Amino acid sequence: MNDAMSDRKGIPSDDLMSRFMKKRDVDGKPISAPVLQRIILSFILAGRDTSSVALSWFFWLIMNHPNVEEKIIKELTTVLEETRGSERQRWTEDPIDFGEADQLVYLKAALAETLRLYPSVPQDFKQAVADDVLPDGTVIPAGTTVTYSIYSVGRLETIWGNDCLEFKPERWISVRGDRFEPPKNGFMFMAFNAGPRICLGKDLAYLQMKSVAAAVLLRYRLSLVPDHRVEQKMSLTLFMKNGLKVFLQPRKL
Repeated sequence: MNDAMSDRKGIPSDDLMSRFMKKRDVDGKPISAPVLQRIILSFILAGRDTSSVALSWFFWLIMNHPNVEEKIIKELTTVLEETRGSERQRWTEDPIDFGEADQLVYLKAALAETLRLYPSVPQDFKQAVADDVLPDGTVIPAGTTVTYSIYSVGRLETIWGNDCLEFKPERWISVRGDRFEPPKNGFMFMAFNAGPRICLGKDLAYLQMKSVAAAVLLRYRLSLVPDHRVEQKMSLTLFMKNGLKVFLQPRKL
């Protein structure tokens, strides 16, 4: 890690580590090596299984909601025609770039809706630093570990309405339909945690998932292998118990 940091100091680069090395703290000082190491380690470890698990549930939901798939394809083709022209072969030559990804509002909404129903990390915990009292009157002494279910919060009718169990990307889009609009209260959606300790890699995760989803859906139609059972495996990460077995059929755009 130290060798990698030394190499980047002498060679201009625009990778993730280099970007953090250019950042300054509140006192205007560079981020220290130990802190930088922890940041990069978090990106490597926390972003591996979580993104792949989320994409598995996303593709399964898309297969079960062809109307959503149709809207995603329409958005992708509209954006790529504007950025790469009408020659469709060029649409799949390279991964989508940052500018193209930013325009994929409906795709991001579908990914967020996936994470609401099937959060990669289904439960988490906090530790009380001081005595506290929950809204229902429960007393929490300092040092107490409190576990909460991110999975359950994403399915609460009191938060998401009577259609809380439906896969509905539209709930994440502004009334005008041109902007991704998450809940105003960040603690209603905690797939990436919330508050000052929100996941460092949230935006990178969305970018990676958009890139993979676009690459797959532009090339293929997916269908579930007959008799393959999709079941949840509740653990630290919400894996599919039997994996996701699909057939791929080349897509004609």
